[in-house]
Amino acid sequence: MSTVLAMHGLRGGTGVSTLLAGLADALHALQQRVLVVDMSPDNLLGLHFNLPFVEPTGWARALVEGGDWRDAAFAVEDGLTVVPYGRLDLDGISSVEQELAACPDLWRQRIDALSAGVDWLLFDLPSHLPAHAASILRHARCDIGLQVVNVDSGCHALLQRPELRDRAQDWLLVNRYDPGRQLQRDLMQLWLHQFDARLVPQPVHEDGSVPEALASKLPIRRHAPASLAAADLDSLAVWCLTRSNPGPDEVGR
Repeated sequence: MSTVLAMHGLRGGTGVSTLLAGLADALHALQQRVLVVDMSPDNLLGLHFNLPFVEPTGWARALVEGGDWRDAAFAVEDGLTVVPYGRLDLDGISSVEQELAACPDLWRQRIDALSAGVDWLLFDLPSHLPAHAASILRHARCDIGLQVVNVDSGCHALLQRPELRDRAQDWLLVNRYDPGRQLQRDLMQLWLHQFDARLVPQPVHEDGSVPEALASKLPIRRHAPASLAAADLDSLAVWCLTRSNPGPDEVGR
């Protein structure tokens, strides 16, 4: 049975799509069969796998037009497949949100059908469409939930809100960490105290190669394999594999 991982930002702009593309590539390098699904109307995930920005097809567009969503899957290479969201206007996006609210088990059924064919199902979730996110986080099988945070005052303030602070089912994944900045070091120490049991032990560091990778339409490991961010994502992939097969001391965490 495949492992289902959902990644979503505490707020917009935390770098979810870039991280998920990099994680998918790192898992694939570990001989894992990976299917990546873009649940965000920004439709940016496919850019990391060299899909043209003008490519209109995607699972959400198929839902609106009555097509088969599986026709929107693009094989990057053997064992690595990406399913874009598709290009939709605001009315189309609203229609998909309403459809997912009315049929919340839509993706649960799809996940059940896909589980036998891949090792990992990765979902890039939006931070501003509740039915899109809930279709995976609440109504489907989600084995690993990663909430991406940047080490800044805005994310820190949001983490103090009880409804976010108490989401113990989600792991907190720190992105763009720069230990050379005093504020970030101080916030990390505070978060280690507040959220120690939820923090993914491998943060992804600030790295200038990351925006260059998107400009090259490649995951970070392929654009800059010797970069710090690539090494962080390799470590994150190993951590995810460990979480998918937890030892007796980790069960229930």
